[in-house]
Amino acid sequence: MVENENIMKVNLAPGIYKEVKEYCMIANIDENEFVNSVVNYFLDENLLIYDTMRKGYAEMSRINLDICDEFEVCEKEVGAQF
Repeated sequence: MVENENIMKVNLAPGIYKEVKEYCMIANIDENEFVNSVVNYFLDENLLIYDTMRKGYAEMSRINLDICDEFEVCEKEVGAQF
């Protein structure tokens, strides 16, 4: 089995890199552990936002269909007059 097959190189701005190093030293955690936890948090939050948006669009689609059904009769009446 190939070791380190899940390696991703990340380039950080010097200031951020320094803050990450300092934080990891103060918190006594491994830098890889820190980066993994930050990425997981970011993904979880964004997936939650996307899921909320998806549910909102699904709810709106039902409302839009109801509105279309309500006005279908009006459109038929207007069409019949021409």
